[in-house]
Amino acid sequence: MMTGLAGMYSCDVFLQKPDTTGTVDLDAIYSSTKNAEAALMSCYNNSLIVGWPGGVRLSHGTDANICDELARGSNWHEVYTVVSSGLTPANGGTVSYDNNWSCIRAAFLVKENIDKVPDMSDQMKGYYKAEATGLIAYRYVSMFIRLGGVPIVRKSFEATDDLMIPRASLQETLNYIVELCDEAYNGLPEGDWEAGMTGRLTRGAVLAMKAQALMFAARPLFNRATPYLDNGSNNNLICFGSEDPQRWQDAIQANEAVLTWANANGYTLINTGGAGEGQPNPNAFEDYATATSTPSNREVLLAYKASSTSRFPGSELGRYTLMNKTLLPWFSPYPYDTDEMGILTNHFEKYYKADGTDQDWPKVGESQPRDISDWVTRINEMEPRLWADCFVPGYDAKNNEGNSYWAADGFGRSASNIGSTENIFPGSHHTGHGCAQSTKFFYKAGTRLWFEPPLYRLAEIYLNLAEAYNEVDQPEKALQNLNKVHNRAGLPSITERDQTALRKIIQREKAIEFFHEHRRYFEVKHWMVEDIADGVIGGQKREFQFQTIPNPEGTTNFLSNLASYWDANTYIGFWHPKMYLEPFPQSEINKGVITQNPGY
Repeated sequence: MMTGLAGMYSCDVFLQKPDTTGTVDLDAIYSSTKNAEAALMSCYNNSLIVGWPGGVRLSHGTDANICDELARGSNWHEVYTVVSSGLTPANGGTVSYDNNWSCIRAAFLVKENIDKVPDMSDQMKGYYKAEATGLIAYRYVSMFIRLGGVPIVRKSFEATDDLMIPRASLQETLNYIVELCDEAYNGLPEGDWEAGMTGRLTRGAVLAMKAQALMFAARPLFNRATPYLDNGSNNNLICFGSEDPQRWQDAIQANEAVLTWANANGYTLINTGGAGEGQPNPNAFEDYATATSTPSNREVLLAYKASSTSRFPGSELGRYTLMNKTLLPWFSPYPYDTDEMGILTNHFEKYYKADGTDQDWPKVGESQPRDISDWVTRINEMEPRLWADCFVPGYDAKNNEGNSYWAADGFGRSASNIGSTENIFPGSHHTGHGCAQSTKFFYKAGTRLWFEPPLYRLAEIYLNLAEAYNEVDQPEKALQNLNKVHNRAGLPSITERDQTALRKIIQREKAIEFFHEHRRYFEVKHWMVEDIADGVIGGQKREFQFQTIPNPEGTTNFLSNLASYWDANTYIGFWHPKMYLEPFPQSEINKGVITQNPGY
């Protein structure tokens, strides 16, 4: 696992005085290939984890808990506070701002010093420079999406350098990202890395970064004449100042380039069903679960290669999912306390039935709870992705079927808001357990704790193209790309051609396909979805509630112990238009150089 190595040197952040105390001995680090490789692997380890546990500023949770995917956790969790009252300059954004610059500086140090290594070929030195450049681009893409225009730096600073660098415009920041991606692409090997070097940046991964940046540039939040909130003379930091359809064409070209590279290098959307173009894939469960969970599968263009030694078992990433009730019952309290971070009805109801139609789940306001037989009927009608993503009441986790750790009664865990024998309809037994617990990323994992977060999957490229082609009024091409993913999920083809209706269908497909993959929180903001304040980020969050029957043994998760269920309002999320972009930390604003995003 290439990126699990510890860092070999410390580095202060950009826009602050660099380390000049002698603790960083660059001559020693770049005296051998072995040491230089460790420095590069440290850059991978620290740069690519951005947004995932261990790479977020928020304690106990991620952006999935802020939007309509997962519940907000316990009231002592920091993410709970953000859901309740929003982000502020005092508490910062979802990722540490300073951490971006420390990662970027570390990558520049590799890029600037790799030529010193005496026992490395010139070709490999060129690859290292390209990898470092790609890692810098990755962090800039992240800041572009979260913050808009940010300071542009082109080297590692010395103590004598001018560190007072203001924000660049949105266009300048995007141009720099494209420049970095093009430079990295030109310096990387033409194909895939040789065996034993998986996990490192490829040309395909860099193309995916570029495509991601251009997709966000084309979406309504940035691609507009006036910003979401007026920022006076600094509007160019948060919008382009014009709505230009060419931005969608640029995004199409970038995403098509990813597919061209993938097809030439053995990467593919996993669909083993052999049913033919436009037909539901009969192997949908296994194929989707493999694409999201199996390390080094050929749908993943780039993953965070968290090694089982450096991330097991004590780190945040290694304990990300529902392990407190399964594989790690001895951890108390559990750092992510995922028993309080169940899947919300707001997300759960997005999954299709296996025939491609919508399910009739309970709704808040119904006159009585539904008998558990209704649950049995409806849950067994659902599409394969739900079963791969979710551990639901009354059933073993199907992505590890036959493994006792993932059984319905494994360590007595609760799969949802399974309450008492008391009939409290229409109220709630509990807030946080949700409709189900997430099992995504752990297909056939058994007792494995660590997983490899997929950063770019080919499914996203197809759905990007569906979105972009729809926006330029090419519905046939939009449907062709959308149905690649929809059919792979075992569902019949979508035929809707109306642009507005198809836009919503594509957004729903992304919500399902990329549940828990660090996408939705940012996409709904950049799409400026109409219901963002009404159940997406802000507004009412809902969770199924299950009533039980008396059981002297105390077990509640078996179907035989469930009596009825209903949907209940459980809490309200905070939303303000300022949250379309995240705040810069107040400590940066106090320096008098950085302009804050509006509303904060």
